[in-house]
Amino acid sequence: MKPDPTSRSADDRRASILAALAGAGRVEVNELAESLAVAEETIRRDLRVLEDDGLLRRAHGGAISVADPVNDLDRVTVPEPVAHPVASLAATLLPEHGILFLDAGPIAEALSVCLPNSAALQVVTTSIPVALVASRNAELLVYNLGGTVDPIDDSQSGQWTRESLEHIRIDVAFISVSGLTQDGQLLAASPKAARIKRAAMDAATTVVLIADHDQLETHGLVKFAQLDEVDHLVVDAGVGDAVLALAAEAGVPVLRAEPLDAGSLETEITL
Repeated sequence: MKPDPTSRSADDRRASILAALAGAGRVEVNELAESLAVAEETIRRDLRVLEDDGLLRRAHGGAISVADPVNDLDRVTVPEPVAHPVASLAATLLPEHGILFLDAGPIAEALSVCLPNSAALQVVTTSIPVALVASRNAELLVYNLGGTVDPIDDSQSGQWTRESLEHIRIDVAFISVSGLTQDGQLLAASPKAARIKRAAMDAATTVVLIADHDQLETHGLVKFAQLDEVDHLVVDAGVGDAVLALAAEAGVPVLRAEPLDAGSLETEITL
């Protein structure tokens, strides 16, 4: 019996879809239809077949991987909280129950190590590393908002992320910055990062700004808030008097971490 060329073509398409999904973690119907030169309905049929085979999960406008990144990763680099004194100090502001937002960046990643394994807490984040580390806690409910991934810090942003933040309530948001102006304006590295930070602050009852001194001295690109909109400022021992004066003028309580004596910045642990 001669092979069916139509069937062979479908197999090739589905193999291409799985290859694209493995590389990106998500595929879009319209993009696949264009790249494979077929109708969008053909792609939707392929996605249904692949979902029935347990190889992906269909989502709005496309499909996502069914892989569990926490279980699939043999090892993940996890910061040691002792090497990030700001994170260790910020952990003292963690509530016993409620909904937390953790921003992207090294301090937030170290803070995620400090999260208790408690069903009374829920964590919302736009950081892939934060989500992975926090998800080690079986009782802790973790929501990764998704969106376009920035390879610089593995953060996520875009319309999808912003719309998600508009529909949730946050008790305490831990926000990082890329700079602080002399008149107390908080800066983000890019417009997309600024929009996400602003949306998280708007959704939060309490806002905690977490930053090393160099993050407060480096000037970012986009303004997204004023220092007086923050409820707590947690900084390291190297923060300058000018920043402390700005915080005092804005009426923001400051927690200042002790100098770091020793310790490596990160270690590897087995999940």
